[in-house]
Amino acid sequence: MSTMNNPHDALFRALLEQPTRAGTLLREQLPPAIANRLSDAPPRLLDGTFIDVALRHSQSDRLYEVTLRDGYPVLLYVLLEHKSKPDPGTPLQLLGYMVQIWRRYAGKEAGKLRALPPIIPLVVYHGAVRWDVATSVLDCIAADADILAEQREFRYHLRDLGPVPYEQRSADCAVRAVLGALCGVFDREVSAPMLERILRDLPDGDLLEQQVLLYIVRHYKTTEAAFRQALSKAKPGREEALQMTVAQEWIERGRIEGIRLGEARGEARGEARGEARGEARGESRGEARALAGSVVDILETRFGAVDVQVRERLAGMDAQGLRPLIRRALTAPSVDALFEP
Repeated sequence: MSTMNNPHDALFRALLEQPTRAGTLLREQLPPAIANRLSDAPPRLLDGTFIDVALRHSQSDRLYEVTLRDGYPVLLYVLLEHKSKPDPGTPLQLLGYMVQIWRRYAGKEAGKLRALPPIIPLVVYHGAVRWDVATSVLDCIAADADILAEQREFRYHLRDLGPVPYEQRSADCAVRAVLGALCGVFDREVSAPMLERILRDLPDGDLLEQQVLLYIVRHYKTTEAAFRQALSKAKPGREEALQMTVAQEWIERGRIEGIRLGEARGEARGEARGEARGEARGESRGEARALAGSVVDILETRFGAVDVQVRERLAGMDAQGLRPLIRRALTAPSVDALFEP
């Protein structure tokens, strides 16, 4: 930023560069209730500017850290406003700068976000026209007294659905089902009764019904067998049609979780062992182990835990015999049907 193009900025910055003078300015220009609480230590200039690039031609800012007499830190944000007339956008502009300052202060430390220092903005204006802009963004909000009281607290309303019993989450069954589906997605294992309640509350034939079914299949840890059982109890007579709605999702989920993840993990183990041995036979067995692991992953995704006997049978097969079983595992009606001719 050129000094010649910004003589006001340059002069104001020169005044604030010296900590003692900056402290004098702050104490004289801040409200007495705040100035009297400042400690005798000079303010510490913090690095970095928070001015938007588009505004740097007309404004200059400084950010200081000061300590109150009781030892608590406070940030003082000083802005020189030297436009010829007041800018009505100043309250929103300052609020944006305060958010930027807090973000930079906290960085990636979550703990700091819970104990942010207060920021006191000070605008120094030397324009030709008397300043008549609101000094708070809250004064710019057009609302009645009740709504404005909410705004002045700068609070948001929290509704934590986790501790709320399912039936109390909403009086509307469709809303209750969606909220229940959202809460259940983080459970390690959703109980069968809870899954049935969610499915039962879904409105028949509604687009929302299909959306929640897809959400459950894509993101829940439940198996296809458990899902089918809950569906038959919650939607008797419609379970087959609804199952067909999400059939492709089960296949895709099994393919993603079973083939890509299981095969990648198994191939990595097989290749590592094969390379260590330096034998072609080791590589072949590594591929077989990968394929067997993929089949098991698909079966567990669809039907739950796989018996030891099935695992041993798969482990004893070679790669050529295992390859056709991957597609069969995606479509077989049961684990036992996997080995049927």
